[in-house]
Amino acid sequence: MAGNPYPYLHGLLQVRRPVSLSLTHTTTMALHLKAPNIVSTQYAREKEAAVYGRYRENGYAVNPLVSQAGGTLITENVSACEAFQIAEADFTVKKNPAGYLNQDGEWTVSPDHCSIVRDDTNACLGIMGSTYTPVQNHALITLFDYLRENVQIDNILTIRQGRKVFCTARCDIEGEVTDGDKIRRYLHAFNSFDGSSSFGVFFSDVRLQCANQINYLCSKGASQAKGAALVMRHTRSVEDFARNLPRLINVEQQKFTTDLNQLKPLASLKLSSEAFRTVLERTYSDDLSHPIKDKNTKEKRPRLLADLPQVDVIRSHYSGETGFGIESGTAWGLFQAITQYETHDAGRSKSEVERARTRLESLWGGAASKRIGKAREAVLALA
Repeated sequence: MAGNPYPYLHGLLQVRRPVSLSLTHTTTMALHLKAPNIVSTQYAREKEAAVYGRYRENGYAVNPLVSQAGGTLITENVSACEAFQIAEADFTVKKNPAGYLNQDGEWTVSPDHCSIVRDDTNACLGIMGSTYTPVQNHALITLFDYLRENVQIDNILTIRQGRKVFCTARCDIEGEVTDGDKIRRYLHAFNSFDGSSSFGVFFSDVRLQCANQINYLCSKGASQAKGAALVMRHTRSVEDFARNLPRLINVEQQKFTTDLNQLKPLASLKLSSEAFRTVLERTYSDDLSHPIKDKNTKEKRPRLLADLPQVDVIRSHYSGETGFGIESGTAWGLFQAITQYETHDAGRSKSEVERARTRLESLWGGAASKRIGKAREAVLALA
């Protein structure tokens, strides 16, 4: 990987304003499972589980969240360019003038704004400041071409006509908490044309048996990478950004074993009803901090766990009735019941696709990822 991997991109993909990785995004990802899947007949029937892509030969039978959200599964070992063509995510954008109707009803070009328009569909993806320079999706293609020895693309998702683009790839980083209960680390790259995010990457851990996201890695991983950043800043080129990523992936590989060793004791840690309640209270402390009007007295009172609709679902998962491979009665089982709810059940929209997209964005750095982080800290505190 020595030398400049992108000589043809010099000067093409610069960003002129500072960017950050404060995302409100979230995924579940393509998954690999060799052990049999353990799932109740009731859950399988209700979810109408579909076999997932290239892992069909392993009997994996969970309908991935990214697929529900309209993502494109990449089931063959193809190049990044071919994968983006398959997903129809290889489009380019251009900057056009942006304007407004003045008080006389005349169309006036704004000197301070521009419109970002897709070249293939002419859809307007965003109105930005005049100094904004979009990073083309070709940067994602180039990034994964450069990382092809370390990761393999599993799915590509475009949201709202292409305003946001995500690409998820599985790293060669996998381990077990208990026998057959595999965890894999995934790399996600993202781009946007509506100002909602920068161009960058993040990592997540997924429990393969049930497609639960159990961890989200962002700035903490970057600080340990000794110079490898997770976001392409305006002073850095895509070439430098991508050259640092293999080092960051190596750092994550080293951290992965430590992370798994922290989780393993949870599988044998039995929970009392008090500990169960404590974990849920810490996980949903934000929800519980808002008072509620009592149905009987009509007076405001503190919100209780019994008032949260997700608690009954989590109890059902934890009991094993609806949970995927749940170690019932253990701290690991409760953690998985919570992550199953956040990954598979949360959302209020009537549209299944929109519910899935909302969960994705919440899991990728949003509220759901924070709740999972709180649950993780709460169960680890019991060990």
